[in-house]
Amino acid sequence: MDTVQIVLALLLLLLVGGVAYYLSQHRPQALRPAPATRRHADLGRQSDIQRDFQRVFSMTSAQGKEGLIKRWMDRTGCDRTEAMRLATEEWRRDNR
Repeated sequence: MDTVQIVLALLLLLLVGGVAYYLSQHRPQALRPAPATRRHADLGRQSDIQRDFQRVFSMTSAQGKEGLIKRWMDRTGCDRTEAMRLATEEWRRDNR
């Protein structure tokens, strides 16, 4: 093999590798598995929100907490964790 053939082979390998990388990054999100770090980060974020909510509303009864969460879910159409986050943020805003 002479130098020209080696350089062409390397360029071809780089091209194939680049195309494979591009296709792997631009697959539809539904087909791409979520990285473990993102799943763990979401779980950590969720537990942080729940912990903040419990701390802020520690003197509120269980029925009061559930009512508060339900009101936020109905008002904004969000999930339970997001409702806890919104309720906590509103409480902090109002009590500064």
